[in-house]
Amino acid sequence: MEPTDDPLYPLPFGPVTSLGEMQQAVRAFITGAQAANVHHLVWVSPDFAGWPLDEPELLDALGAWARQPASRLTWIGQDFERIRRAMPRLTRWRQTFAHRVSCRAPEELASSDLPTLLLADARAALRVVDIERVRGWVRSERADVARAQEEIDALLQRSTEAFPAVTLGL
Repeated sequence: MEPTDDPLYPLPFGPVTSLGEMQQAVRAFITGAQAANVHHLVWVSPDFAGWPLDEPELLDALGAWARQPASRLTWIGQDFERIRRAMPRLTRWRQTFAHRVSCRAPEELASSDLPTLLLADARAALRVVDIERVRGWVRSERADVARAQEEIDALLQRSTEAFPAVTLGL
């Protein structure tokens, strides 16, 4: 399989065999997104456990990327309440950049059926195929990226808005 013609920023392409490698891949996708002129990031996970999304340096990079014209983040998950409680800095970031973020929760889908993916435009993907043992890959081959995009499109068709930027209480 051929890599895409559009080379992406330095990503740790190849197998992912540990939680640390997965976290490094997530960091690489996010911290390099601005320099690589990535317009659309997609995050998919049941609860984003293990994702280093509340790290100040990562949020600084994400904020710089989100300030670029046309940048947008599509965030698909099941347990956004866990994120709200466990990742307060990320929750504040989400409020600040609400105009760039779409949070969705798939309907009628068990958390165990939700994949763990990170997609940068249609140029590269991180997929965790075994979440318990944290095994997966980072690839830019067209077929792998296209499969990830198709899976994301199917999830978006069966999802509803979730994780509002502001919650109103009585």
